[in-house]
Order: sequence, then structure tokens, then C-alpha cells
Amino acid sequence: FFFFSCAVPQCSNTDVIMGGESTRLYVRGIILGYKRARMNQTNHTSLIKLENVADADGAKFYLGKKLCYVYKAKTKKKGTVYRTSWGKVTRSHGTSGVVRAKFKNNLPPCSMGGKIRCMLYPSTV
Repeated sequence: FFFFSCAVPQCSNTDVIMGGESTRLYVRGIILGYKRARMNQTNHTSLIKLENVADADGAKFYLGKKLCYVYKAKTKKKGTVYRTSWGKVTRSHGTSGVVRAKFKNNLPPCSMGGKIRCMLYPSTV
């Protein structure tokens, strides 16, 4: 996917500066869509492609990790227009590093192809 190879030089507010370089506290990913078959679609399970995860063994590290979908709304609530939807990685999907995830509320269809954050907690190490 194209946005994985793009380098962003600036530091956002979710980065932590340690020793002069920024360190992200999450792994970037893309929402591919819902789990589906030829005729049926399962809306409560989403498919997520995580950055630098190429096989099912690499996806095992992320099982149980929290996912955060950040989106922008029109109206302000609690002083901000940004809102979040939280979920977790439940299992891997196939052999190419895609994972399945369930969210507290199902992801909306407009989120397909959008960016998602995979937090590095809870830790199992």
C-alpha cells in the first residue's frame, strides 16, 4: 500500500520525542472491509492490514492489541471534533498478515480504505 512508503518528517502530537527522534506509540494500518463470503457479509468483523506485517506468524504479535479508528465529525463534543471508535484484534485472516478485528460499535462503511491505529498494548511480552 502506498502510504506505508511515504515518510512524514514532521512530528504530530501522538509522537513522543526521545533522544531527538520521534517514536510512534502505535502501528499504522488500513481498513480493508468487512469479513465476507461471496453472498454474505459479516458487519461485526472488520479486516485490517497492518504496516510491516507480511505473514500469519507476524500477525500473532498483534492478537489482543487495541485498535483505534479516529474520525472527524461536524459538531464539537467535549471540546473537539475528533472522535474515536475502539476495538481489538481477534485473530489472523489468511496467510498474508491481515487480521480480523471487532469493534465496540461496528465500523461505518465510509471507513473502508481509511487509516487505523493499532496500539501496542495490552502487552503479552
